[in-house]
Amino acid sequence: MNQNPFPVNRVDDLILQMSMARGIDGIMAVLRQSARDLIGADGVSFVLRENDRCYYADDDAVAPLWRDRRLPSESCISGWAMKHGELVVIEDIARDDRIPHAAYQGTFVKSLVVVPVRKEDPVGAIEAYWAKAERPSEEAVRLLQQIANSAAVAMTNVALINALAAAKEEAARARDALILAMASLAETRDYETGNHIRRTQHYVRALAEALKEQGVYAEELSDEAIDLLHKSAPLHDIGKVGIPDSVLLKPGKLDAKEYEVMKSHAELGRAAIATAERYMGSATPFLSVAREIAHTHHEKWNGTGYPRGLQGEDIPIGGRIMAIADAYDALVSERIYKPAMSHDEAVDIIVRDAGTHFDPGLVEVFAKIAPRFKEIHGQFTDKE
Repeated sequence: MNQNPFPVNRVDDLILQMSMARGIDGIMAVLRQSARDLIGADGVSFVLRENDRCYYADDDAVAPLWRDRRLPSESCISGWAMKHGELVVIEDIARDDRIPHAAYQGTFVKSLVVVPVRKEDPVGAIEAYWAKAERPSEEAVRLLQQIANSAAVAMTNVALINALAAAKEEAARARDALILAMASLAETRDYETGNHIRRTQHYVRALAEALKEQGVYAEELSDEAIDLLHKSAPLHDIGKVGIPDSVLLKPGKLDAKEYEVMKSHAELGRAAIATAERYMGSATPFLSVAREIAHTHHEKWNGTGYPRGLQGEDIPIGGRIMAIADAYDALVSERIYKPAMSHDEAVDIIVRDAGTHFDPGLVEVFAKIAPRFKEIHGQFTDKE
C-alpha cells in the first residue's frame, strides 16, 4: 500500500497547471487550490516583492491572515528570506529572533516554512504555516521548495509572454505606421487623397466580411486573412511613386503610350514590396498579401486586365476584392479630370461588368451590401 502522503500525480499536476498559467493570478489560483492540502499545512501565502515591501497577494488558510496587505520587508519573515535568498524553517515562531512577533499576534501560526521564489534576486516567496509548534517534515519542506522552483519558472514564462506580447504590439503599431507612411508617398503625387486610402481599406473589409458570412470564398477568408487584407489595402497603389508627373498628373485622357506607362505602377508596386521582403530575409503574410494586391488589383475576370492578363480565380482573392473597392471609389469620387458619379450609377456599372471586369460571385455580394459602401464613402468624405 502506498503510504506516501504527497501523491506524485497530484504534485505533478500542480506543477503542470502552474506551467500553463498565463498570468500571476493564474499561478496564485493554482497554489490556492492545491498547495496547502498537498503539504498538509494549515495555511499558505503567496508573497510578492514590491521594492522594500512584501505584498501578501493571496493565501489559503484555516483563518484570515494578511491577504492584500503590504508590509515593510523588515516586518515579515518573507522579507528576511528574500533579502538573504534562504529557505527558512521555524518550528516555534515564539523562539526565533527573525520573526516580527507583532505581525503574528492574534493568528493561528505557531510554526512555518518560507521558500524564496527564485534564489537569486527573489521575486516573491511562499509561506506555509502550521497551528502547532512543531518542526515541519522534511518531505513537506522539500515539496514546498519544488513548488517554489516551479512558481519561479512559471513567473519567468509569464514575464516572457508579456514581453513578447508587448513587442508584438509595438511591432504591429510600427508596421501600421509604416504602411500609412508608404501609402502617403503615392497619395502626395496623385489626385487621390488619404481618405481614398481609408475608404478602400474599409470597402475591402466590408466586402470580405460579407463574402465570408454568405459562404462565398469563405475558406480563403478567415478572420486573420480579412485582417491582413484590411491592413495591406493602403499599399495597393504604392507603385504610382514611380510614375512620371507628366503621366500621373495629366488632367485629360492618356494616350496609348502614356497608358502603358501608367499600367506599370502595378509591377512597380510588386517590385517595391518584393524588395522589402528580400531585405527582411523572408516573406511575411502581411507583405505577401500587400504584394499580391498591388500587383493584381487591375487584373480582370475575363483576362483582359494588366499586368499579366490573369483570368478568373487565377487572380488572387485580394486583387479581386480590391478591384471592386478601387473602382467604386474612383467612380463616386471627384477628380480634376472628371466629376463624381452617383452611388447608384457606380453600382450599376460594377454590376454590369460582372463576369468581364469583376468576379461575378463578388459582385453579387457587393450588390447586396452596396449601401454599406455608400456609408463608408460618406464617413470619409474628401470635402470639409
